[in-house]
Amino acid sequence: MTRFARLGGMAGLGLLLAACAQFRDSDTRLTENHLFTAGFKMMEANTPERQGMLNGLAPETLTRVPRPEAVYYIYADPDICSCLYVGREAEFDKLQALLRERQDSDRRMIARELEQDQRLGWGPTGPWGNWGMGGNSAGRPDWDPQ
Repeated sequence: MTRFARLGGMAGLGLLLAACAQFRDSDTRLTENHLFTAGFKMMEANTPERQGMLNGLAPETLTRVPRPEAVYYIYADPDICSCLYVGREAEFDKLQALLRERQDSDRRMIARELEQDQRLGWGPTGPWGNWGMGGNSAGRPDWDPQ
């Protein structure tokens, strides 16, 4: 393998990893937006106790932490904001309702898009027919002039 090809491959791998990190960051930001909307409080990990929690909890995961006075839900973000999102049962319930509402909205949007595609004549294989299945021996649709 030439040096140029090796460098090109490494550059491509670097771009792929950067794109994956960007998608992960956008997922984390979306999750944090949901937490904030549900009423979770963002707390910077700027004390030894909070830093210990940030390092001790699973990253980017909502963790249930029972205490004698209440049950807390804590989301640790060590990478983007180095912070904790903290809520109680009420905020957790709001988050669950928000996520259900988002899921229902996504399902309605997909159903509308499928209905519109059907009205426009777009089936699973498009308006041009079923390529490679049920056509001639070359895999072309029956209406193909060749």
